[in-house]
This record gives sequence, C-alpha cells and structure tokens, in this order.
Amino acid sequence: MILSGNRIIQLIKEKKLRIEPFDEATIRENGVDLRIGNEVAVLLNNPAPLDPDNLKSVDLREYYKILRLDSSFVLQPYMKVLLSTLEYISMPADIAALVELRSTFARLGLSIPPTVIDAGFEGQITLEVHGGAFPVVLKRGMRFAHVVFFRIEGQPIPYKGRYQGQRGVTLPR
Repeated sequence: MILSGNRIIQLIKEKKLRIEPFDEATIRENGVDLRIGNEVAVLLNNPAPLDPDNLKSVDLREYYKILRLDSSFVLQPYMKVLLSTLEYISMPADIAALVELRSTFARLGLSIPPTVIDAGFEGQITLEVHGGAFPVVLKRGMRFAHVVFFRIEGQPIPYKGRYQGQRGVTLPR
C-alpha cells in the first residue's frame, strides 16, 4: 500500500521516518520530493573494464570525477552522473520506497534507473542520472526526484548493506 502525504507527515512527527533537512513543502500527495545535494560524480569514458568483485583494488578516480556542487551544474547531452540528495533519510524497518524523477525533468529528457530505498536504510540517496538530447541546468537544492513510500507486507528484513549511513555521492563499494 502506497502511503499518503498525510501518513508520511505522521511518521515523521512520530520520529519513525527521518528526513533531514525536512521541509514540509516537499511533501506531496503520495510521496516526498528530494532535492539535489552538494556533490556530483561525472562518469568518465574509461575503456578499462571494471570488475564489481574487485573494486577495492581499483582507483575509481580513473572512472569518476567528483565535483562540489556549490550552485549549479550543466548536465550535457547523454552524460551520466551520480548525484547525492540534500536529504538524509532514515527508513523504518517496515517501510520501503521507490525513487523516480519529478515529471518536469523526465519531460526534459532526463532519466534515472529504478532506485529502491530499502526498509531500514539510512543515508543520503545516490542517484544515477542520464542526460537527454540537450543540456539541462541542475542546481543545488532543486526539487529533483520524487519518493513514493510503501509498507512491507510480512516480516521485514531491514537493510544492513555496505551503503548504510552514506553521505554525499557514494561510488560503488
């Protein structure tokens, strides 16, 4: 069952769901808008293959360039970047969420792969963003993504993965 905006506000007031910094203006009919944080990681064109099982022995700076986002960034056509959200989220053990772009950005040709926030997860969200056919300006603090929360049916298994507590853009671990 998807949670209503009013139910989300109730969970925040009860301190079961934490979103910091919190702005009630980001609460929507059935979700919350997330804003762009202060880091962007540009995916570089490196032809050397990456082995997900061997990331600890690789210098990821050869594949990503992390930039501080003080004000704005121009996402060039077909560019791929990782963005962090401004918000730090702490999920209850029985609530999960799905993240999608706000429709304005989808209509500008941008896209993100499906992103799940697991029950029990805590941290800033790292989103992969794909540029469209023309450059688009992205600004720190801009409402960019929309999160829809839903209750887990059955006994939940809270998140205990390697991205727990992440802050800023988090590269693959």
